[in-house]
Amino acid sequence: MNIDHLRYFLVLSQEMHYSRAAQRLNISQSGLSHAIAALEQELGVSLFQKSGRGIALGRYGAALLPQAQQIVALADSCLRHFQMLREGVGTLRLQTIPLLIIPTVTRLCRQFKQANPGCDFEFSTGMSSQVCQSVIQGKADIGFCSKILPDPQLVYAAIQRRAMVAAVPLDHPLARQDTVTLEETLPYPHVTYSWLSGQRDPVDHLFAPVRDRWHIAYQVEDANFILELVAQGFGITVLLDTPPVHRPDVKVLPLTHPVQESDFYIVRRSAPHPMGSVERFFDFCVAESQREPAPPL
Repeated sequence: MNIDHLRYFLVLSQEMHYSRAAQRLNISQSGLSHAIAALEQELGVSLFQKSGRGIALGRYGAALLPQAQQIVALADSCLRHFQMLREGVGTLRLQTIPLLIIPTVTRLCRQFKQANPGCDFEFSTGMSSQVCQSVIQGKADIGFCSKILPDPQLVYAAIQRRAMVAAVPLDHPLARQDTVTLEETLPYPHVTYSWLSGQRDPVDHLFAPVRDRWHIAYQVEDANFILELVAQGFGITVLLDTPPVHRPDVKVLPLTHPVQESDFYIVRRSAPHPMGSVERFFDFCVAESQREPAPPL
């Protein structure tokens, strides 16, 4: 069904006069007549009937009127929504791994919203694989995650680099030190990420040369769960240095040998014509990450 034909029908139902309705629509009277005739042919009914020198809504026209109003209103709302997105206003759907919420994602969103007052955000969290899938499936406009899913449908850009650290219980022998080497962690059982997490790759790469001596006692998906197990004495961990790592119930030790860093990313779909606000926010986050040092822990 042609939306323009419904718009013409609504104006004609208000004017009840072809000439006045055509002038209001800025089209020819014959063009309006053709559009109404096409709509009637598609529906298989007559919508108007003659009434003196003018016209009046017929039975079927009266039945169509409220539905046409709803359809046109919905179409107009949709157009306004996408126009707002193109202009950098409206609501952007963000999904992020929990590690990046504080303060990285919230800081970037606050700064972007200050520069674009009409913009707002919807937030959700997930593992890196879930974030990437949400972006591919159109459930999220922007994702923040590890680069766990190389895919031609996705555009990644690094926004933050973090070093590896160790976290140990407060009463652990290593807690008496100020730094630690990877070799010094090997005598103790480790809690680490499961393979469902995007953070497992950099940890696994770090331990690759000593894999046969790396004693993994527990594997879980979430950094907070890892740190809780460490705090309760289930083992120690080596992971990326992010704000959630710095808890009062664990001792965080910089890893001095080997020194390893890993990146976090912002990701969007590589659509031929991404929404203006999506592309603008993506570019804004990349520019800010290059301009400013990593936020303090």
